[in-house]
Amino acid sequence: MSQIGARAWVFLTKSKDERSWSANTGYDDSVGRYYSYDSNVSRCLQVQAGDLVVIRVDDYVAGWSLIDDIEVFPNSTKEISRCPQCKRTNFRQRAKIRPRNICNACGVGFEDSERVIELKKVTAYRANYERNWVEAARPVGYNQLKQVSQTTETFNAIRPLDTSKMPAFLELVSGRPTGLTPDLILGGSAVILGGHTVGVTRRRIGQRKFRFSMMERFGENCAFSGPQPPQVLEAAHLYSFSERPTHEHDGGLLLRRDFHALFDAKLLAIHPKKWTVEVAPEISRFPTYARLQGSELQVPMERRPSRDLVSRHYEEARQRFAS
Repeated sequence: MSQIGARAWVFLTKSKDERSWSANTGYDDSVGRYYSYDSNVSRCLQVQAGDLVVIRVDDYVAGWSLIDDIEVFPNSTKEISRCPQCKRTNFRQRAKIRPRNICNACGVGFEDSERVIELKKVTAYRANYERNWVEAARPVGYNQLKQVSQTTETFNAIRPLDTSKMPAFLELVSGRPTGLTPDLILGGSAVILGGHTVGVTRRRIGQRKFRFSMMERFGENCAFSGPQPPQVLEAAHLYSFSERPTHEHDGGLLLRRDFHALFDAKLLAIHPKKWTVEVAPEISRFPTYARLQGSELQVPMERRPSRDLVSRHYEEARQRFAS
């Protein structure tokens, strides 16, 4: 059993669109809950319950936690694809060019059907860390993560971090002071009545990246109320994401959490010509929201979102106001 927080690691996971290798089908990761890896991964045996983990998704830190426990699955089967020419795994896929795959080692191009498939026995691991998960409050990128890394390697999925630099780094990620005093049950599990129940939630693909892009565009500023703690800032779409499931750079704003909910409900809107906030009559009796009426949008002119999208949202909101 390790001392809590005695070691620190960054776990790297790639979204499907960002993966630069194609030799395997990836891992069953669930950001915020658990990280999967196997005995082919360097340092797989060094990671233990109680270790601190920072989860990096593509180019940003998604959050951090402490490992509750590690599940072990011996004699698991892993499918590995190899180049038909040199039999190495160092190849990548191309979206529009044929042949679809290109080998970085020998330069040969080949289709998926030409891959050499190897089924290999491995020990699979799953590090669970959901209980103490802290979502990143602001965008912290690869360059900032390098400053707290112990190594300069770029390939391995599990890399050691400098524990002496963790307090300041975690405060940066979390947007608040943090402590390492979690409720861990190391090496086992427990059922606590009245605790948590398991449920199924839907998370929009790319929502974290969209929020970070909005924070990089607008800073830690609510479009209606100005500077706010990063924990309460959310990326709001100017359109229905269920009807238009894309994240458009000029189609969003940063809003405080309550303003976001009211904006989605068409109870707050932006006048597309005046760029001022309008408040629905039904919530104008609340001083917090009434004072927003007629206030100027807290967004520089050159960073304002699409006027067309603002107009569509405004027209829908005006109908709601009237009803």
